[in-house]
Amino acid sequence: MVEAMDKFIASSFKVLRAVLSVVLLGMVAILMAHIFCRYILNSSLTWSEELLKILLVWFGMLSVSLLAIRREHVSIVIFKEHMPKRVAAVLSKVTQIITVLVCLVVIYVGANYVMEAGYRPTPALGLPYGYAYAAIPISFLFVTVYEIRNLIVDLTGKGNHAAIEKPEEDLTGGGEFHLDMKE
Repeated sequence: MVEAMDKFIASSFKVLRAVLSVVLLGMVAILMAHIFCRYILNSSLTWSEELLKILLVWFGMLSVSLLAIRREHVSIVIFKEHMPKRVAAVLSKVTQIITVLVCLVVIYVGANYVMEAGYRPTPALGLPYGYAYAAIPISFLFVTVYEIRNLIVDLTGKGNHAAIEKPEEDLTGGGEFHLDMKE
């Protein structure tokens, strides 16, 4: 079962990474066009801010799911490092179960937002608000699948710790910010 989930996760990781790259490039292009039109041509684009807000929401929400694939969520590890291994392992599994439950609630609430927004158009673009709100249930659906996979791996001990491991250049410390508390 984990192998099948890992295949889905590997392909969804590639798709999400490509989508995020396109969204980021689109945001940069739209922002540059907005700046050019506003300050060079003295004529603001009426739709650019609205689209940038929608794309930023999608970018942020889908980025969360990529973090879940590699188990890179923000966490406070100082407590975990000072706990007995057994207690830390149990608390880790409890945290994963809570995460899955919270994700299911967020999917439900997000789906309700999409339904309530429906096809009501945005002011400048005329896009249905539901398209913007769809980022919530879609991204948390991915997070739920990834966290269920991680929980299964942790409970059974079968499979890799993370479905997608960090690339080697991430492991070398290049480009990462480290806060050294020692004097």
